[in-house]
Amino acid sequence: MRMYKAENKMINTLERANRRQTLLNGIKQNLNYNEIATQLGVKRGVITADIKAMWLSRDTDLRDARRISQANVDKERKSISIRRDEKFYDMTGMTFHEQSFQNMVNFYKPELMTILNSGDHETAIRNLSKSTRKTLIKNGILKTRGKTVIVQQARDQLQ
Repeated sequence: MRMYKAENKMINTLERANRRQTLLNGIKQNLNYNEIATQLGVKRGVITADIKAMWLSRDTDLRDARRISQANVDKERKSISIRRDEKFYDMTGMTFHEQSFQNMVNFYKPELMTILNSGDHETAIRNLSKSTRKTLIKNGILKTRGKTVIVQQARDQLQ
């Protein structure tokens, strides 16, 4: 009888180690718990219990697997963003940032022309509403170093 229990414990230990490794690989591959449970042929509750036990014991492999998974997600998001930016550049011949800047200059063209045509640019900028000034500064059309001025790129686009 005792021999049977020892063999059973050994099988359970090997089974647990295999399940743990499969679980870690599944997390690294960014699989959800249902997919991992399907791979192992167990219920989802077994997987969540194992993960909870690993988390409570502060398993470093679990932490590493989650970091790898997050890095893969970030890499995928970045590659999607790069592809989207390249597609935009191919369609318009300019970057998204350049197009946004051009749109903002065109939208605020009356205010910017008023500033350029005035004798005192500083006073004309101060006469703008606070929200307009903040928007122009945030979008890089106005620069505030000492005194507020219109950036050269916006001046070139207006003339």
